[in-house]
Amino acid sequence: MKKITFLIFLLGTILTFGQSLPIDFEDGTTAPQFQFGNLGFGNIVNPDQSGINTSTRVLEVNKPDTADWFAGFGFETPGLPLIDLANGTEFTMKVWAPFAGQSIRFQIQNGLNMEPTYNRDVVINTANTWVEVTFDFSTQPGLTGTEQYPVLVIQPNYDPGCEGGGCSTVGAGNGGIWYIDDIVQVGTVVDPNEDATLSDLTLDGVTVTGFSSNTLTYNVELPNGTLTPPTVAGVATQAGNGSSNVNVTQAPGIPGSATLDVTAPNGVDMQTYTVNFTEAPALPPAAPTPPSVPAISILSDVFTDVTVPQVDVFGGTLTNFDLNTDGNEEARMITGGSGFQFNFFPGNSFIDITPAAFLHLDVYCDNLADNDILRIRLLDTDPGANGANIARYEFSAAQSGTWVSIDLQIPSGMNLNDFGDIDSAGSPVDLSNLSLIQFNTLDLGSTLASKEVYLSNVYFYGGTLSNPEFGLSEFKVFPNPTNNVWNISSANLINDVAVFDILGKQVISLSPNSNEAVIDASSLKTGVYMARIEGVNGSKTIKLVKN
Repeated sequence: MKKITFLIFLLGTILTFGQSLPIDFEDGTTAPQFQFGNLGFGNIVNPDQSGINTSTRVLEVNKPDTADWFAGFGFETPGLPLIDLANGTEFTMKVWAPFAGQSIRFQIQNGLNMEPTYNRDVVINTANTWVEVTFDFSTQPGLTGTEQYPVLVIQPNYDPGCEGGGCSTVGAGNGGIWYIDDIVQVGTVVDPNEDATLSDLTLDGVTVTGFSSNTLTYNVELPNGTLTPPTVAGVATQAGNGSSNVNVTQAPGIPGSATLDVTAPNGVDMQTYTVNFTEAPALPPAAPTPPSVPAISILSDVFTDVTVPQVDVFGGTLTNFDLNTDGNEEARMITGGSGFQFNFFPGNSFIDITPAAFLHLDVYCDNLADNDILRIRLLDTDPGANGANIARYEFSAAQSGTWVSIDLQIPSGMNLNDFGDIDSAGSPVDLSNLSLIQFNTLDLGSTLASKEVYLSNVYFYGGTLSNPEFGLSEFKVFPNPTNNVWNISSANLINDVAVFDILGKQVISLSPNSNEAVIDASSLKTGVYMARIEGVNGSKTIKLVKN
């Protein structure tokens, strides 16, 4: 492993700044200084605030199937002792692993390309829950217990059996999302006379979430509409011992920060705790009202939804909302983690969506960025064999703060349309037995997973679901072919018109709400297009030709 370590750290991107143990991620900015082997990380809201770890924020580490088997990340303090073994040779760390039986490596070394290095491997036997692991270097040959090291490296899903060669990537089905928190060196002794820590920090008398005497910064989001910040108070660890005291400066408003200056009994040593208050964003407006069309509805306020026996969340938090205050929770908000899914496996409650032509959903986010991506995956009863049909929708920053209506053309025979990406076996899924509908917010180059994302109006429509009464005899389209415009006239009200190119991409959208509509084709290229016309009695899809 020593030669591998030397090489891979030359490839890592290094951002150097001061760091020391213990390391937590409560300030929202603490993160590793480097990574290697195609691994990703980010400081996020704790997706599982339970058990031994109720911290507000943690480190998310994405080691996908395609990452190098040795991929990892680390912290560095060049010229300074990040780790001083005189303070203890044992280290603890809280870990949330995606699979049981995977190993994680903890390694200390003199530099990114320097020997010697010392490491300990621990197998995580419990998945999808926080556990605390211990790395004990007390019996490490070659260590006297007084050395100092400026580099700490952590490698999740590390396979020592790969050190002899023969391994390249993590391997299909072995990658996943890990969460790391509270990296602590055990055995450090603090002189009580020099102790300037808090034993408790409260907001209106309640201990702040994730409190630790070693955590100096807390970010607290208050409910939207909160006008007065909570009263902050702290208790010194050495309260009553000599001159130890806590001086509190309350936050002047929201947003705002409160500070607690703690002085040790010796009257010299001091440190400051900070609580930053922000106000949660206002809830979005009610989602758009879907048209009255035949639909297989998963989540809406208009249609009769099918029964969804189970909803699974991928490490984040999923919250239900009644945005239009009619008593029906028609929206879901996902934050943190990597998304969620509607699961039809329990009771074999699979659904048949083959009659439909499109999947519709409405999405809202206050702070979208260019290249933010939402992946929608459709899986059948044997996802291991058939994989998934995948559609990727890319947002722009201009779509922030408004509901974005998305219509995706679902597979029809060998025409895969918007769901043209296929993973695993490389064959289309059986949509007559749909088992899972997944919404994935975590994607390379996208920041969507770190934001609050609302979804509503998830339903399948079109195709043979459309009411047959709305036939060609009820409307006319002329001229067809055309050079400039197509005119549509109908004896009944025309609600919406959507035009798609042969790749299934929507190129024109109209809502005439009239008996007549004009489709401007002047900017379209010569070719064949499909128009979906929504009327009061249903919908119909017809072919249009542009000369």
